[in-house]
Amino acid sequence: MSTLTIHVDRSISNYPKVILLIDGVERLTSTGDDEASDPADILDTGALLPTDPPRRVAFYGCGCGTFGCSNVTGLVVQSGDLVRWTDFLSLTGAYASALPDPEDGPDPAIGFDTDLPPKRHALPTFTFDREQYLNAVRAAMADRSWETRPRAVVRHLRALQPGTHPWATLTGESITVHHTVDGMAWSTDLPLPPGRPSQLAESLAALLDQGLDPRRIAAERLWR
Repeated sequence: MSTLTIHVDRSISNYPKVILLIDGVERLTSTGDDEASDPADILDTGALLPTDPPRRVAFYGCGCGTFGCSNVTGLVVQSGDLVRWTDFLSLTGAYASALPDPEDGPDPAIGFDTDLPPKRHALPTFTFDREQYLNAVRAAMADRSWETRPRAVVRHLRALQPGTHPWATLTGESITVHHTVDGMAWSTDLPLPPGRPSQLAESLAALLDQGLDPRRIAAERLWR
C-alpha cells in the first residue's frame, strides 16, 4: 500500500506546479524533463478524484513547453477501499492539461487515432488506501495558499471576461491580457493596483466592457 503526498512547488511565484509524491518520492516523472501540472488544472478541476467510469489523467506533461507533446497519463480507479493509479501511457496530442478533452471521453487511449501510437511507461500500478488518498487530494484542493494576487485576479477575470484570455505574468504583480485590434493579436501587461482580487477583476472587466483598449488602460493607468 502506497501513500500519496501532494506538494505545490512555488519556486516561480505565479506559476506553481503540483508535485505528486508516492511514498515520499516523485515516481511518475519519466524523462527528467517532465512538466508538472498547474494547480488550476489538476486540483481545481478535481482531476485526481476517482470517477465512474475511471478517468485517464495526465499527471505530468512535456517539458518542451507544449504539455501534450509527451505526457505521463494513468487511469485513476477506485475499487472498494482502494484507489489505484494504473495503465501508464503517453498519448501525444491528446492532452492540453491534466484532464482529457470531454469529446475524447474519460479515456482517450480507447480508439486513440494518431500517427504516433501510445507509449507505455515502465511504471507499476500504485495502490492507495482510499481514505488516505481522498484526504490528501481534498486537502490539496482546499489549500489555496499557492494562489498569488495576480493568479486570483486572473481567476475572477476569466469568469467575468472569458474572451480576454488573461494570464499572470511570470513573476511580479501584473497580469497579461490577450486581445485583438484591427485583426492583429496583442498582449498587454497590466500592473495590479491595490485592492481585493475580486474587486480588481470587476473593475477591469467594466473597462473592457466599455471597449477600452488594454494598451490605453495600461498607459493612462485607468485600472484602479
